Amino acid sequence: MQLSTLSSLLLAWHRLSAQSTLENFRSGALALLEAHLPISAAWWGVAHLRSGSPRVLQSYLHRLPAGFADDWLSSAEIDDLAQTVIEHPGVTVRYNGYETPEEFDANYGIVSALSTAAPAEDTGLVHFLSIYRDDSLPLFTEEDRALVELLMPHLFLAEEKQALATWQSEQANARQLTATVSKHAWLEQATPAFCQVFMAEFPEWFGGHLPNTLRRMIHIGAGQWQGRTLDVSVSQGKDGGCQLSLQRRASLGLTRREETVARAYAAGGSHKEIARDLGLKPATVRGYLQQCYLKLNVSNKVSLGDALRGGSGHRP
Repeated sequence: MQLSTLSSLLLAWHRLSAQSTLENFRSGALALLEAHLPISAAWWGVAHLRSGSPRVLQSYLHRLPAGFADDWLSSAEIDDLAQTVIEHPGVTVRYNGYETPEEFDANYGIVSALSTAAPAEDTGLVHFLSIYRDDSLPLFTEEDRALVELLMPHLFLAEEKQALATWQSEQANARQLTATVSKHAWLEQATPAFCQVFMAEFPEWFGGHLPNTLRRMIHIGAGQWQGRTLDVSVSQGKDGGCQLSLQRRASLGLTRREETVARAYAAGGSHKEIARDLGLKPATVRGYLQQCYLKLNVSNKVSLGDALRGGSGHRP
């Protein structure tokens, strides 16, 4: 690849990161790459290392069937390629299939692969990308491997910039974080920040299918659940998947009921409307709000909303 072409590709990736959603960024970035390096499919995501083994937290499948990540999970412990990639962060590892390919590779037509993983400095999680070729394309060469190794730090940096922009937007939206979940209950589109917050609420979850607590809601595409630090809601998405939203509670000494009332009031609800919606008496709502004002050290609806959003009313 000529230097001018390389420069144009890197600039295009960074422009794309500032102009698109995470899903559109990934599909668009791969399309830009493919203009210079043909591929058949790709797997891109975020992983967490536990006892030296990768656990996939978030998974984006490019031209791969929905069950790909599930199948990989069942054989992850014996995936030598994945282990080699994890042991050599930042190094692109080349795999060319053998005359008798592994069953997993044969099932998905993988003949050749280039895989890279790199730690994200701000989260401690790992970004990874594997690009694949089937038998309609030539095997990846050493020159291809060296090129991808040169490109990946720039691509992962552009991804982090896009994720940061998404996170800042979500921070401004009352601490709400959102992700797209597949019908197989895998995170498909989620920022590293989402993964961190989610793991804090579900410390037993280290990747793969989402916790059983949420599986029924994901299956039907609707529902709400309250955890220790989060309110989790599920809504119907596209292609059989759904959207998962995390609402982080204020963590300022409010009970769940107090915060529910406070958020409804700050959003414009009247005492009567909140009482009707929550099955309470208006006097009970007023009592909850008085406790919220005292605990948050605020005196009106505006400062109450600021405190719930982590604004001027926020106290450590």
